[in-house]
Amino acid sequence: MTWNELKDFCNSLPESFLEKNVIMWREEECISDISARQLEQDHYIESGVDEGCYPEHEAIEKVNASPEEYPNGLSDLRKCYDKGHPILEEN
Repeated sequence: MTWNELKDFCNSLPESFLEKNVIMWREEECISDISARQLEQDHYIESGVDEGCYPEHEAIEKVNASPEEYPNGLSDLRKCYDKGHPILEEN
């Protein structure tokens, strides 16, 4: 889902639902304490991996701690989200 699709969905809701809490429905649980924000830094992930991204300051620490594993610094990691990217998160 894109943010545009989410916006269109929200705009299609009856006014009475717009004051209700947002619920993220998962297989066995509901997440109802959700907040929205924008990322304060770029986020990076290991190349060839699909989970476990971390903010730029942690990525820099990671590459500085293992220069032999990351000879090209941050270029050896893949940027997965840009600074300012909107996210929803569980509180």
